[in-house]
Amino acid sequence: MPPGEDIIITAWLCLWLGVLGAVLGSFLECAVSRWAAGKAPFGGRSRCDGCGRTLGVRDLVPVFSWIFLRGRCRFCGARIPAACLGAELAGAGAFVCLGLRFGLRPELGEWLIWAGLLLAVSLRDWADRTIPDGLLAALAANRAVWLLVLREPLGEALTRIALACAVPAALLALVLVLEKLQDREVMGGGDIKLLFALALYLDWAQMLLGLLAACLLGLLGAALADKKRGAAVPFGPFLSAGALAAVCFGGPVIAWYTGLF
Repeated sequence: MPPGEDIIITAWLCLWLGVLGAVLGSFLECAVSRWAAGKAPFGGRSRCDGCGRTLGVRDLVPVFSWIFLRGRCRFCGARIPAACLGAELAGAGAFVCLGLRFGLRPELGEWLIWAGLLLAVSLRDWADRTIPDGLLAALAANRAVWLLVLREPLGEALTRIALACAVPAALLALVLVLEKLQDREVMGGGDIKLLFALALYLDWAQMLLGLLAACLLGLLGAALADKKRGAAVPFGPFLSAGALAAVCFGGPVIAWYTGLF
């Protein structure tokens, strides 16, 4: 395929992936916010939290509705949570990055589902500091299904997973020691389980890089949270963002680092 055609195909792929990711982000933000509040996640059409009016198509266009309505309900003027816009942008950004990383290949399907599940994990953790086991099980099931669909060599895959699991296992041991010494929780159990779920997809080097990126992003998020609301910041969204960064952009960093030895 000529280089020009390849660029055009990639551009179109990323365009539609961005649209799909934004739509998914909007849907997940609504469903997860209901779920966290103890309501049925898929219980009817979207409504304004302020006036209760049913929202129409012009109110629900991902990203653009929030911008054109200036973050407010067009009926009552109530503020639309910035989390709605954040989820839409996060979904679009994640899907575009994965499209650039994998292109139009079968494995792209696995990673898009992975990103969608991580977005759901992040939104739920941000909403009420909870990472449901059901979402982690869905991550594991997605990996198992695509392992068969893509016909990956089972021995190689299990070896890679075992090495990757050494990273969260070592972190778990460190956390248990620190909690014993300090007599307080150092890291949530959901975060540790999420790391083990990520180890099903990432190799050990990507796990280390993703964990480092998550820590840096978490420190930045904690600093901003202290200034704005003085509340604790969940770590799940940063683990998800770090893992995505490691998968999409970590190759050159890992190659540079390993080349030093």
